[in-house]
Amino acid sequence: MKRLLAFVSLIAVAVTMFAAKNNIPLLNPAPYDTIMDGKKVALYTISNGTVAAQVTNYGGFIVSFFSPDKDGNYENLVTSYPAIGGYVNYNLGQVGPAVGRYANRISNAKFTLNGKEYNITKNSGPHTLHGGVKGFDRVVWTVLKATKNKVVMQCILPDGEDGFPGRLTTTLTYSITKDNGLSLCFESTTDKATVVNTTCHSYFNLDGIGHGDIMDHELTVFADQTTEADRSNIPTGKFLSVDGTLYDFRSPVRLGERIMELPKRDPNAPRGPGMRFEIPEGKVFQYDNNFCLNHKAEGIVEKVAVLYSPKSGRQMEVWCNQPGMQVYTGARTAIALETQKYPDSPNRPEFPSTVLNPGEKAVHTCIYKLSVK
Repeated sequence: MKRLLAFVSLIAVAVTMFAAKNNIPLLNPAPYDTIMDGKKVALYTISNGTVAAQVTNYGGFIVSFFSPDKDGNYENLVTSYPAIGGYVNYNLGQVGPAVGRYANRISNAKFTLNGKEYNITKNSGPHTLHGGVKGFDRVVWTVLKATKNKVVMQCILPDGEDGFPGRLTTTLTYSITKDNGLSLCFESTTDKATVVNTTCHSYFNLDGIGHGDIMDHELTVFADQTTEADRSNIPTGKFLSVDGTLYDFRSPVRLGERIMELPKRDPNAPRGPGMRFEIPEGKVFQYDNNFCLNHKAEGIVEKVAVLYSPKSGRQMEVWCNQPGMQVYTGARTAIALETQKYPDSPNRPEFPSTVLNPGEKAVHTCIYKLSVK
């Protein structure tokens, strides 16, 4: 009997320890609650008990994404601001909004559709980046449904907003899947022919934000080609093979093997407009490239990338139905993996089309699926 009681006590202790480690340290929603444009803004939590995410209906920002490491400890894996004010004042900063109506770049802030030229807002030199001045990230989305594992929200961009044609209605569903994925599904319709390119711009560090850089993270991208780009990161229209290049991630690559270390500034040197340095042979300064993803067929949701941290043991698979993914490491402390159409597609008929017509629906599904190994 004593042995049985001791065994039961041991099981109780083990369950208690597991429950304690499974106590996800969610962010306090109070600093994110406010009223904007006459609409309530709040922080919504979705979870399956093992992983959890918190999103705000202002800009569709992912504010937190928690999962256990190999020891069962939780960290927030995405960059964020501590209160809603940071999101209201951000300027394409290193946090994760929903992006549209046109993610990435459109060259010279114009395109022609059905014989008509449209001049759109310039917000990146002579070009348009991430939809202009008032895209998805500057809108209070209307929450249609909120449950313990799903939030459905909607925004309407009026015809002519930032110069784009068509009244665009987009429904965005965030959900936590049974297999520990954070799923985003964009569904867009229009009343006039337009162009649409959506993405999630979250920045990930699988060791947890504030726990060093991502140079020891290992990245795999299932892509045989990239789109060549000029100095403004505008595609030239040429496709480049990744064979034998620094852009071949078809097998896992430690990011620090290819990204150069930043030179240290001499504290006694006079301050100037910036540091001058050369990029060593066999290195890149950073990645900010569109990868042409390998898909078995158009529109199929497939695994397109894997990010892994040996330190935490966390692994994140990226699944999507889009032809491209922008890999951006400029933050160095986190990485963005933005599934989307190719940049500047409205001006590149050789690229997959981003045209959306009345009566059609553009559907973009992206899943960030977490595990440990």
